[in-house]
Amino acid sequence: MARPSDDDLFSEEETMVAMSFGDHLEELRIRLVLALMGLAIGVVLTFIPPVNLGRNVLRQLSEPAQVALDKFYKQKAEVRSSEAAAEKKFTDPTTNKFPADDFVRELMKIAPELNLPKPETLKGKEITLPISQAKADVIKTVAETTEQRSALINTAPLEPMMIFFMVCLVTGLVLSSPWVFYHIWAFVAAGLYRHERAYVQKYLPFSVILFLSGVLLCFYVILPVTLSILLEFNVWLGIEPMLKLNEWISFATILPLVFGICFQTPLVMLFVARIGILNVDDFRSKRKIALLMMVVIAAVLTPGPDVFSQLMLAVPMYGLYELGILMVQSNTKPDSAPSGA
Repeated sequence: MARPSDDDLFSEEETMVAMSFGDHLEELRIRLVLALMGLAIGVVLTFIPPVNLGRNVLRQLSEPAQVALDKFYKQKAEVRSSEAAAEKKFTDPTTNKFPADDFVRELMKIAPELNLPKPETLKGKEITLPISQAKADVIKTVAETTEQRSALINTAPLEPMMIFFMVCLVTGLVLSSPWVFYHIWAFVAAGLYRHERAYVQKYLPFSVILFLSGVLLCFYVILPVTLSILLEFNVWLGIEPMLKLNEWISFATILPLVFGICFQTPLVMLFVARIGILNVDDFRSKRKIALLMMVVIAAVLTPGPDVFSQLMLAVPMYGLYELGILMVQSNTKPDSAPSGA
């Protein structure tokens, strides 16, 4: 693309100087209002029947937790079953039939003075003992309480309503993301020269695609794998997991949104390098500062206090930063490399 002449640049500089700080604030206000209007429309769409997108998304967010919890109970049942088989116990709590040899062997331990036949002679036979139906019902009820149940629990009356509206808000933001990102980039373009605005038009579609890719990748890959790994510790320790509704849904809505925003990192780095603010050497020299900032941002944005969820966000963020360096390097011509700020 041919760069404008010196006269054009001078005239553009005069135009930009004429645009005061108040004009920039007014431009920001207009863009924010328009972006919020698009967001409001996106949120309204999540309530429209018969799709009820907000409720369906809430169910989809709960599904990884339920799948992981079902897997936990399945593994726990398999462990109990194997232990019961090794000890020759019975998994059916309502049965009143027992192997005769095992029964006599246990009875001899309690009353060795009784004249009982040798257990070896009773192998393959069964003995029936009377068990009252009331006692059988109690045993069955106790067994059923160990079965798997809903993964998420509610601890406050208004909690489900607040969680539902939060999910609708995030879903509306994802739906309106092309409109919102358009106005964000339009505000950035208002402070650029004409030849630099071409980059905004070029990068806008990729910005939306990267955002949606980050959201979908986190929702369908990162969340299920992360929760499965975390619950493996419960299986190993033998602790029954109990997930609170607000904690999990907050984690499951904020994290995909953060991933979508973080996926903008390579594109923003490339854009900054193209307009000559920073170059590849600047990005390389600021690796330590970038890593520190990403760790701090991950600690602030992740809802849980655990280090694992923070690293799960900080590590991909730094990986995207390194990807941005590679993209800047591959798209920088040696004879026209931009100078550092």
